[in-house]
Amino acid sequence: MADSYAEEFNYKIINDPIYGCISLSETEVQLLDTRAMQRLRRIRQMGFASYVFPSGEHSRFVHSLGVLCIMGKMCEHLYRQYGHSQKGDICFTLDDARKLRIAALLHDVGHFPFSHLTECVYSYMFNEQNTSTIVQGPEISANNNLQLLGDLANFKKRKANDHEHMGAEVVKKDPEITAILESADVSPDEIGQIIIGDTQAKPVYAQLLHSSLDADRLDYLLRDSRQAGVSFGNVELEYILRQLRIKKCKLRRDSGIEDDATIELVVFDIRGQHAIEHFLMARYFHYTQVIQHKTSIAFEAAAKALVYKVLRNTSTPYADYDAITACIGKDDFYQYTDDFLWETIRKECMSSSDAYIKTLWECVSQRKKPVHVLTLTDIIPKKSVNSKEKPVNDPVYFLTKWLVQNTLSDLAQAAGIDPAFIGYVESSVYLESISSYLKAEDCSLDEFPDEIRGAIRIMDKEGNITFLASDHKSLINKMVDFTSNTLDIFVLGNVETDKAERLKQAILSKTKNK
Repeated sequence: MADSYAEEFNYKIINDPIYGCISLSETEVQLLDTRAMQRLRRIRQMGFASYVFPSGEHSRFVHSLGVLCIMGKMCEHLYRQYGHSQKGDICFTLDDARKLRIAALLHDVGHFPFSHLTECVYSYMFNEQNTSTIVQGPEISANNNLQLLGDLANFKKRKANDHEHMGAEVVKKDPEITAILESADVSPDEIGQIIIGDTQAKPVYAQLLHSSLDADRLDYLLRDSRQAGVSFGNVELEYILRQLRIKKCKLRRDSGIEDDATIELVVFDIRGQHAIEHFLMARYFHYTQVIQHKTSIAFEAAAKALVYKVLRNTSTPYADYDAITACIGKDDFYQYTDDFLWETIRKECMSSSDAYIKTLWECVSQRKKPVHVLTLTDIIPKKSVNSKEKPVNDPVYFLTKWLVQNTLSDLAQAAGIDPAFIGYVESSVYLESISSYLKAEDCSLDEFPDEIRGAIRIMDKEGNITFLASDHKSLINKMVDFTSNTLDIFVLGNVETDKAERLKQAILSKTKNK
């Protein structure tokens, strides 16, 4: 049984600094050599975090290999358990492994340049074009820079037009990829569904690639931490993966059908609980200390505003999501990389006389560090927590946020700073997607959203399955109902230190007086 798995997935070995060796099948090697996958060599994984952590310059290509490696470890473990024995009629076949490994390898094939920030810009532009006002900020135009930094920095991407949905389009439309998949008797449509997590008939697939503990999150924690030079990624990977199980779980129905539904879901043996808790905490600190570092997110905010300006002022084949989708299979798509976007931005900025664009360009091209003004952090309850529970938050935090959103011009005037160059970013991170009071037995198949499907389930020695988040003996249970929010305020350009200090005092004076 194990030999048949090793025989298929050891066609080629690639050396890797994280896992030592990554084994691939012949089909996976063919996919790796497609133009769509090779494009990912020219898209950085960590975006502008490398401006703070200089060694974090690895690509989406190597991350994709890492996700394939971890998915391969998951699949081999599950195949050893359920490949032939069919414990309780549960079966995990080589065909399951093929699909999951391919989906893992291709999961970022639709990624936009500049990591995730370009997705947010396109979503912002879509919202700008399709509504009369911006949902998360005041109405603006391409010629009005007031609050553009803050609006773009805090705008959330549209799930329907993110890199995963773009990836599904690539898998279905790229002639090289579709030909390879079809020759291997693998459906491009099914791989696309796994990539976007649309696998209601097979939720195990979605859990292994889209959950609180999946192959993608494991690799980016291990790899990004290692490349950034921090130690948050030192988790018990092998031990966690060995606790993987597939179990039949009962879910009630609310649609009038009398019988409850039984579906197969990924669970973890209770022996791995502490290692999993360690992973969740490590991921939390990786976000707060690396991904949401105050300097890198300020550079990212400047880059978002610059990309927005350039896309509005320049004619390219990449005007919006639909235009990019139309490029799939053509040279234009394969050329849409960090390099192309940098060169497009450079040309626009060199020919522009706009002082705002010039300042943004100097910031991101020369690493002219934004001037830090103020950082506030607050731990607040999730919205879904019992409404009777007393909120735990700092009113100064919320008042400060309100001030920079609604009185920016007044604050800027008090400090003698152009308000267009004042930005703010609110970052949020939490340990788990669900709340502590949610019980596994209360979940309904008729209402089975991603956050419930992807929540970590633990199985005890008696075979009882519960959410880790609802385990009262776990420290995670005490923390899962809260979100850590951080508000960072900064100024771009050659602003004097005393003016930045005046801006800080202008904010603090108003919060203290309330």
